Amino acid sequence: MSRIPLRSRGFTLLEVMVALAIFAIVAAVVLTAAGRSVNNAGRLEALTLAGWIADNRLTELQLQQPAPSIGREDQELEFGGRQWQTLSEVETSGTPGLLRIRVWVAAVEPRRSDSGSIEQRAVTSLTGFVGVDP
Repeated sequence: MSRIPLRSRGFTLLEVMVALAIFAIVAAVVLTAAGRSVNNAGRLEALTLAGWIADNRLTELQLQQPAPSIGREDQELEFGGRQWQTLSEVETSGTPGLLRIRVWVAAVEPRRSDSGSIEQRAVTSLTGFVGVDP
């Protein structure tokens, strides 16, 4: 009867445990990276939608006839399957015949209290100008 040398019988328990530990560490790193990627995608989507909302609101105010009056206006709307809040502020620009318009956009999150102003919670803001008769 021939004997198989000890070195060629297979993996030892220690080698298998080390391989499993390495696999577990790599799997944890991959899952963490995937989670961050999903979070970044959600943040980019919110930023894109908020930018479109701000642009739309600024354009509405610039095209409004007569020109918008000086002051602030809050609005809530649904866009992209989400609820959003906008704050529009019209003020003088320091140049006669020109008004400055600022628009802030924040997501409405019902699961947490909306503490703070729209300016503090804003995902994005946009500033534009509109000409008026002096």
